Amino acid sequence: MSTISKAIRDLEEQRRRIDSALKVLRGLDHGGSGGGIRNISEEGRNRIAEAQRRRWAKVRAAKAAASGKK
Repeated sequence: MSTISKAIRDLEEQRRRIDSALKVLRGLDHGGSGGGIRNISEEGRNRIAEAQRRRWAKVRAAKAAASGKK
């Protein structure tokens, strides 16, 4: 491989790394992670769902207590 070919290959690899770094930085600048879909585990979804059920139970209990006091 010639020196010029190696230099071109090295520069192209460096450009890919720079482009990747720029994508991450742009995502941070906009408050995101660079785009894409967030994945959440089933365990995480279950914890969120359970917490929401507890919140709604509190709301219903408060509403029932308020209507019972009238």
